[in-house]
Amino acid sequence: MAVTARLAEWISGLRRTDIPDNAWAHAKLCLLDALGCGLFGSRQPWGRISADAAQDLNPAGRASLWGRDARCGVDAAAMANGTATHGFELDDIHLRASMHPGAVTIPAAFALAEAYGKSLAEFLTAVVAGYEIGLRIGIAVGLGHGLRGHHTTGTVGTLAAAAAAANLLGLSADATADALGIAATQAAGLHGARMGAMSKRFHAGRAAQSGVLAAALAKRGFTGSRTALEQPFGGFFSTLCDAVDVPATYAELGERWEIREVGFKAYASCGSTHTTVDAIDALMKQGITARDLKELRIHMSKKAVSNVGWKYVPAGVVAAQMNCYYTSAVKLLDDEVFVDQFAESRLADPRVMALIERIRIAHEPAFDAGGAATRHAVRVEAELNDGTVKTVNVEQRRGSTRFPLSREDIVRKFRGLAMVALPGPSVERIIELVNGIDAMRDMQPLAALMRSTPMTP
Repeated sequence: MAVTARLAEWISGLRRTDIPDNAWAHAKLCLLDALGCGLFGSRQPWGRISADAAQDLNPAGRASLWGRDARCGVDAAAMANGTATHGFELDDIHLRASMHPGAVTIPAAFALAEAYGKSLAEFLTAVVAGYEIGLRIGIAVGLGHGLRGHHTTGTVGTLAAAAAAANLLGLSADATADALGIAATQAAGLHGARMGAMSKRFHAGRAAQSGVLAAALAKRGFTGSRTALEQPFGGFFSTLCDAVDVPATYAELGERWEIREVGFKAYASCGSTHTTVDAIDALMKQGITARDLKELRIHMSKKAVSNVGWKYVPAGVVAAQMNCYYTSAVKLLDDEVFVDQFAESRLADPRVMALIERIRIAHEPAFDAGGAATRHAVRVEAELNDGTVKTVNVEQRRGSTRFPLSREDIVRKFRGLAMVALPGPSVERIIELVNGIDAMRDMQPLAALMRSTPMTP
């Protein structure tokens, strides 16, 4: 069976009873984390602009805009909420797939589930379908896809969103293959946007919207290429990728659950900066401060250098969050890399800019040998004013599945992010609903809370 058809058959057949308890429990954490990220992102300029556009173009609809007492069209809500969820570099991440699955699958499935009266269990089952398909395709395309300049969350994310939407709408295997084909031809996301453009956030929102549209069209008989992934000419793999590990797209599908390998973010920056932040944290615990530092040398993989190792020039919040020079400097100065470090007033702070002059980033070929699994590995050398050199090696970041955040950490993060947009009682009730998701027959209580009377900006 061809790859697209094989994946489509699995997507269309997935039910709640197929998903083991440990994968289901992790899916609930992914959901809570994404809702917090989406609520916080809804209060950012790009989140507000996206929601304004969604309301303007689709003023009457059946899907909620998170963090605002309003509804709009289903695909427009997926776009706005997806943009918001990816709106502050805090959303979940899968290391080997190089993508943020929550920001594309959860807004797509949420909007459809609300519009079509699905239960929370049906909604989360669809989310799991989207994660499993998107992550496997991300693993299969490997690092070469991103090194070509594609943002995997935008490209592969479109397929993940379509998988979630197709499962939620109950499409047949053939119609699901059509949805994947329609999604594949919309897949896009240019990673040059990481250097300062709001459109980097939009990659996730557009992927979610495209997935919704793909499934909605396929439901009505609109056809897509049912060999869209594997077509030797003009297919997703042949056009957008280098070497592709095709069997990885379906290996142990339904037996090994990739969603369990999804990690969460402890810092508000690109995941490729996190191991460096952890290394600096270890150095600071040894008593090293910015004043002691003659030079900080950071050695990282080719993929990481491409993502975050470019010369920092103040160009907005996105550029700062995607730059390891900046995140390293603020960690040294503030001992933190979270929301406050990306205030507009900090982005060209003279102290930050002066410290960046003492930071060097270099490619370490040894970290490429492990492929995507070691793309975050770093060696950080701190040369002190007295000539002493301290070295810290970090292979995986805090928040990864090797060094996971606890459920309590994730709930605490959710509270902190969500309370920017919603009153405290609504925040606590959302936690309760997500925890008891199997007992909820209707999306409406959760949807109402997500758009409950917002806090004043």
